[in-house]
Amino acid sequence: MELESALLIIPPKSVQAFAYPLREEYDPRSFDRVPAHLTLFYPFIPAEQADQVAEEIRKLCSRHLAFELTLNRYARTADAIYLEPEDSGALVDLYRTLAQAYPEYVRRTEGAEVPYRPHLTLARLANPQQAEQIEMPPTPSFTFTVEKLHIYVGSREEETPYIPRATIPLGGGA
Repeated sequence: MELESALLIIPPKSVQAFAYPLREEYDPRSFDRVPAHLTLFYPFIPAEQADQVAEEIRKLCSRHLAFELTLNRYARTADAIYLEPEDSGALVDLYRTLAQAYPEYVRRTEGAEVPYRPHLTLARLANPQQAEQIEMPPTPSFTFTVEKLHIYVGSREEETPYIPRATIPLGGGA
């Protein structure tokens, strides 16, 4: 089994509790494998490099202070419904710093000004029409402080959960 990694932001319990029933019903594969999250990079570094890269990222992140993030609107693509932030400026700045250090893990999106669109997936769609059949709860508003990043490690092929491997504080915090 080949292990891979992801660099994630794991929101607080209030966001997890909101996302739980939606993800359980409409995104069961991810629900069973990783908590609700905002992805910075996936796939990311080979799992065996996680400890070394965590130290490198820790140095990069020491220049980025913790920041407030508000998830307060639904959005969708042809294959997903998700929550997105009201203002993702600080998050996109952090992403750009990391993308410069790890350009090989940047996903390129046609026509996108920034190849990163922060979001928290709530439902995966088999087709765009399925979105009309999903009754979403009233639009929430969650504001929380992003103080750390997480490297999770797991296998794409296996049905086993991804597990936290490293926690990286922002702004030189603990």
